[in-house]
Amino acid sequence: MTRVLEAEALGKIYQVPRGLFRAPRPLHAVDGVSFTLDAGKTLAIVGESGCGKSTLARQVTLIESPSSGRLLIDGKDATAPTPAERKALRRAVQMVFQNPYGSLNPRRTIGAALAEPLVINTTLSAAERDAAVAAMLSRVGLRPEHAERYPHMFSGGQRQRIAIARALMLRPRILVADEPVSALDVSVQAQVLNLLMDLQDEMGLAMVFISHDLGVVRFVADEVLVMYLGRPVEQAPAATLFESPRHPYTRALLAARPKIDADERAHRPPPLTGELPSPLNPPSGCVFRTRCPLATDRCAAERPELREIAGAKVACHFAT
Repeated sequence: MTRVLEAEALGKIYQVPRGLFRAPRPLHAVDGVSFTLDAGKTLAIVGESGCGKSTLARQVTLIESPSSGRLLIDGKDATAPTPAERKALRRAVQMVFQNPYGSLNPRRTIGAALAEPLVINTTLSAAERDAAVAAMLSRVGLRPEHAERYPHMFSGGQRQRIAIARALMLRPRILVADEPVSALDVSVQAQVLNLLMDLQDEMGLAMVFISHDLGVVRFVADEVLVMYLGRPVEQAPAATLFESPRHPYTRALLAARPKIDADERAHRPPPLTGELPSPLNPPSGCVFRTRCPLATDRCAAERPELREIAGAKVACHFAT
């Protein structure tokens, strides 16, 4: 396997203003996230809103630079690249956003939107760009004549296909999909997911898939990273995590999934209680302890680090 992405203890701190005569307050949006990703594989990142998933995605796509840690793309250091290095690295990693309509310019035709990456990054002629656009539209299940239409003329599923096509115009090595099907009808979600997986097999793409829907994650992921308040709490192969989750937070996420079987609903663990703590004032020690049924005094005093347990990495003092 060819390793295309590697993160080592990535962190992102924002300075939040507190007024004219008060010092800004640090907000640790991402804290100590590490992972590796090979070509053709999918890493899913899951967690509640505010856990740092999208912030991590912006670092991987070089929209933002990490405050600490190290990021490697295709073996090249992408932690603090020069403008020229950043431009070259950005060809290797592209992003599909959650809202397909909001990510497309309503004043530009689909053909112009898909050709723009080629205009900026290549020396192809206009005829060659038109041919590449037509070929990519066909690859995502659309017709060449769609290139002359505008975003409002398409359904939500078609717009997301267009967004995927635009992200793949430069044939990147890594695709970051940030909640790519959450804004779509359930009947369309499977079509878009199948399209992504077919394109991944065809092009050898590595994919970072961000989602809160664990049913979708189970369908697409090879490995799963669970985050809570900016920190990784469990990381494991998808089959291992869904069959034997070891962190209390992971178990709570899985228990919250809708159940059809009445017996399963009757025996699932109780849901999480309490609110997600403020990232401006996270709990001491284990950040999950204020909502954890296993919490003790040790959890308040000592931050658990990820440790190996039966093929998984778990940040919990009491995980076995």
